[in-house]
Amino acid sequence: MLFLRANMPQEQKQNPLFVFPFFCDRIGGMNIPIEDIYEFHRVRTACHIECMNYFAGLLGYHFPEHDNDKGIEPMRTGYAYKNYAKYHPDYNLPDNYEELAKIAISTHHEHASHHVDFYGGDVSKIPDVHVMEMVADWASANFEQLYVLRDCPYNTVLEWFNAVMGNKNWSQAQLNMIHTAMKTIEEKMDQEAVMKIWEPTLAISAL
Repeated sequence: MLFLRANMPQEQKQNPLFVFPFFCDRIGGMNIPIEDIYEFHRVRTACHIECMNYFAGLLGYHFPEHDNDKGIEPMRTGYAYKNYAKYHPDYNLPDNYEELAKIAISTHHEHASHHVDFYGGDVSKIPDVHVMEMVADWASANFEQLYVLRDCPYNTVLEWFNAVMGNKNWSQAQLNMIHTAMKTIEEKMDQEAVMKIWEPTLAISAL
């Protein structure tokens, strides 16, 4: 692994979270330019956002600013390497990237209104519009894992919700809204159309 610290912007040199290689990582004996990993992140994130908004559209919503922080640090690098690894199983994420990914995820979740951590874990505070954004986000993540990555223990987003989010302090009105939204997505979704949304990610992951 080659670290080119001299190429870093000054603010990144001074921040230990941003000590990452600017040139390449060695994966399976091949050099993978950092630019390629960032481009994969850009394409995959765009597909996720389009997919999320496809599902949001089925619910009568659109969220143009969804995940717009994933192009800045520390989200950009942490998510870029984590997602690259998901689509390239032979790539072992170095320990420092695992830590950076954890920081990226926690920072995003704490500052994005479509994640429960934004509300300190008290889901009863979540406005209805952000509950709908959450449902669309969960549906996009579930679809990606189930049909694109083919590596998901949950056959539906409802199964995931019951296993991961079901024990939180949702009100009955929120639960009714969530279940209705998930049912609407399940009934109205055109699986072939959604798969087409993910074609750019599949194409770039095969390079």
